[in-house]
Amino acid sequence: MLIDSQSRCRSSLKPCMRSCRIHSIETLESVDMDTVGRLTGMRDWRGADLNRANSMRARIGAATSAAGYIPIETPVLEQVELFVRKSGGEISSSLYSFTDADGVKIALRPEFTSSVIRHYVENCEPDAGPMRFSYGGPVFRHDYGEGGAYRQFTQAGAELVGDSSPAADAEILNLASECLRSAGLGDSVFTIGHLGLMHRVLESFRLSEPVKLFVIANLGRIAHGDGEISDLLARAQTSGLINDGGELTFPGVDSDEQVQEMLLTLFGDSLAAPLGRRTPEQIVARLVRKARDATDPESFNAAVSLASELGRLNGDPADVLDAAAEVLSKSQVQPDVLEEMRATITHLSDMGFPMSQTTLDLSFARGIAYYTGMVFEAHVTRGEDRVAVGGGGRYDDLVQALGGGNVPALGFAFTIEQILAANESLAAARGVQADGSSNDV
Repeated sequence: MLIDSQSRCRSSLKPCMRSCRIHSIETLESVDMDTVGRLTGMRDWRGADLNRANSMRARIGAATSAAGYIPIETPVLEQVELFVRKSGGEISSSLYSFTDADGVKIALRPEFTSSVIRHYVENCEPDAGPMRFSYGGPVFRHDYGEGGAYRQFTQAGAELVGDSSPAADAEILNLASECLRSAGLGDSVFTIGHLGLMHRVLESFRLSEPVKLFVIANLGRIAHGDGEISDLLARAQTSGLINDGGELTFPGVDSDEQVQEMLLTLFGDSLAAPLGRRTPEQIVARLVRKARDATDPESFNAAVSLASELGRLNGDPADVLDAAAEVLSKSQVQPDVLEEMRATITHLSDMGFPMSQTTLDLSFARGIAYYTGMVFEAHVTRGEDRVAVGGGGRYDDLVQALGGGNVPALGFAFTIEQILAANESLAAARGVQADGSSNDV
């Protein structure tokens, strides 16, 4: 009886349900609805593509785990300050950021390193010795979508915190090579540079920090003949980085504090209007500091001349180091950085690193406001082009910048999408699928 009642209920509902469905469909069809598509620079993953991406992450993760690196997963959301405190304008313009309901400025992570260092500062004791971390996951950069690249992409990498030795530099470089070999890109080529050497050279001429960064940023162009030192000097003078060799002086005034008071009086009401987040006192202090730090043209020209001579050295690491030592022997710069670099190269050779696929380029610079020592980039050949799949280097100032102690650190990151694209290109050239199967019919 119960079954019959339920059957009758279902039977009586069918016409109503059918009518409701028809009415709903007609209503939807009568509304002109635009398609909501994917955002620019984003992509969907599914099927074989998703499996390949996950497999690639797993291969790199296995290589870092085998080397003793601890997997770590950090939040996708972090405070904006975490990413801009050290990198500044280099990354702030690409952040996906917002202010949450509590008034906290939040960002989708654009990279992993700052998050890993934040974890280290909060949870690890420097006296415990070096710490090794590995990671993988999505990162987000607003300007990365230019040229068909992705605004959400996947990074995989490693960080070594607490070791300043040349052996640590070699360890990170060799691990990066092992990861690429695991990913099927054992024929990748490496370009190595050393920002620490250039900083040491420029410091010997007592150049201010802004001038040093300016020179390093333009070194490749000058060293490779794309510009003249005189052009660089003119640009530095226009930007206020270079003065005529004189100092900012006032008769009877001895201290910067007295100079600031005098300038505040001279400027008067012109500094009384709203000036953003800086007070008139802060603006005047910055003007005085900038004038004190300005470099004279003679020192600038001498520094750039020596730096560009070094920057032209490019090739086999051992040969480049020998040539660099000869260049420095004519200057007042101590060659200790070269000896550290030579020790790193020796360690790499002992580890079986592919030295025949490695170039030492003393003009190579990446992340000039971020890295402090050895830097490198890994490339694969795609047709006539060389495409970077990742890189890294030493960033000894980052731990302290994020509230920790004076602890050295270095690491690298690869972009999974670039590795997959490189594998597909290599596979196509060999007549096989990216998974190793033949293209032949």
